[in-house]
Amino acid sequence: MLNYPFNYPKIEARFVRRINRFVLLVDIDGREEEAYLANPGRLWELLLPGARLLLAPSASKGKLPYTVLACLKGDIPVLLHTHLTNKVIRRLIDENRLDSFMDYRVIKEEPACGKHRFDLLLQHLDDGSTLYLEIKSCTLFAGKVAMFPDAVTSRGKEHLLKLGELAGQGIKTGCLFVIMNPGAEYFLPAYHIDPDFAHAFMHISGSVGLQAIAIGFDHTFTAVQSIKELSIPFPLARAELQDRGVYLLILAIDEDRLVTVGKMGELQLKAGYYVYAGSAMKNLSKRIARHRRKQKKSRWHIDYLTALAASVTAVPILTADRLECELAGSVRAIAAEAVAGFGSSDCRCPGHLFFFSNNPLNNPRFIDLIQYCRIARLEDQLDLL
Repeated sequence: MLNYPFNYPKIEARFVRRINRFVLLVDIDGREEEAYLANPGRLWELLLPGARLLLAPSASKGKLPYTVLACLKGDIPVLLHTHLTNKVIRRLIDENRLDSFMDYRVIKEEPACGKHRFDLLLQHLDDGSTLYLEIKSCTLFAGKVAMFPDAVTSRGKEHLLKLGELAGQGIKTGCLFVIMNPGAEYFLPAYHIDPDFAHAFMHISGSVGLQAIAIGFDHTFTAVQSIKELSIPFPLARAELQDRGVYLLILAIDEDRLVTVGKMGELQLKAGYYVYAGSAMKNLSKRIARHRRKQKKSRWHIDYLTALAASVTAVPILTADRLECELAGSVRAIAAEAVAGFGSSDCRCPGHLFFFSNNPLNNPRFIDLIQYCRIARLEDQLDLL
């Protein structure tokens, strides 16, 4: 079983593709192998084609030959193995390296509490009181800002609500978000990705000890070298957690099509991917849900395309800022082509629909754009708080 510190051999590999949530196809010196990934997150911004990975050989026969430890984002090793994050935090508590838990010791891993299990049960060294601690491994960050989760997690929301319920009964509880970027300064719940989790986070913020730390590993990726407590700007999270903003739709068109789009007339679509930039300054979630429905009365240009798309992926960006035209311009700068006049009848933009020959979610520039709009764009506001 893998443990911490990571004083065992690491093998460098390159990411090829994700077979399923828990299995990656990787390239090791020109040889393709399968590797176990103990992380169900989307990891869009990390698992890009050719991304550098650190693997450990499997200790048991009959399993996948390798286990993914980390992904290198630039020179920063980002721990991906969520179970190992718990091992790291336990060791740091045992070594008295976490200021908030200096007066505690770990007495149990994965303690049960009714139908729920949390990560650690701590005991206060003086009064003997216990504290249930949930640990969340955070790999989603851009610049100084980190967010969790990177995909919808009903289980994570339920963990938070249960911690709040226990706190209401007088039991000490906490949730520690561990950010795998030593350069992070701020932590926020990922309200763009999982508003329900963010609402639960804000709901329990007065009763549960919510904390975030950024950790950095040494150059050999063996042990934690730096630890920093992050600021959690609750007022900004509360202000931004509103059902309005802008969005991107990614539509997969699996064959060449000729489609009539309202007053635009006939439009020739090549097989590939189309990205549409839109906005809804109220009821954003309903707007996106409508776009995802196949059967509906065509009202906007985009309705004619969603009806024939093989898949529709939505990227909501919750904000009070009117960014639709700016967002369209940013996508235009990296797209292969723009569809003139599509979706821009009420603005001066050349168009709001753009063609990519390959899935833009595998394009680092497109991912950087999402990261900026959702996360890094907030830096200036946060630095002024």
